[in-house]
Amino acid sequence: MSEALDRAAIIEAMCLTWRHDFGLDRINDALVVGCGMSEGERDFLRKEMGQLVDHHFAPALAAALERERQTCLEIVKSHGSTHPKIQYVVAELEKRCADLGQHVSMSPAV
Repeated sequence: MSEALDRAAIIEAMCLTWRHDFGLDRINDALVVGCGMSEGERDFLRKEMGQLVDHHFAPALAAALERERQTCLEIVKSHGSTHPKIQYVVAELEKRCADLGQHVSMSPAV
C-alpha cells in the first residue's frame, strides 16, 4: 500500500463502520445483549478486516497506482522526451518506481 495510506487507520475505520459499537467497551466482558465489544472481539474484527484490506483492497489500489504512474509517464514523455526537464522528471519517476520494486515500461508514447 501507499505510504500515504495508513493500513491500521483504514482497518479501524472499517471496523467502526461494520460495528458502530466497536469503540465501546463491554462491561466486565460479559456476553450480554447490548452495546460494546470485548478486546478479544475487537482483535478478531481487526483481523477479519485486515484480511479484506490485504487480499482485496491493497492489490486493487496497487494496480490503480501503477496504471496512474504509467499514464503520467506516457504524458510526460509525449511532451518532449528530449527536453532536459522532461528527462529529469522521467528519471525521477523511474527511480521511485524502482525503489518501490515496481516495473515501469519506458517505451515511447504513441
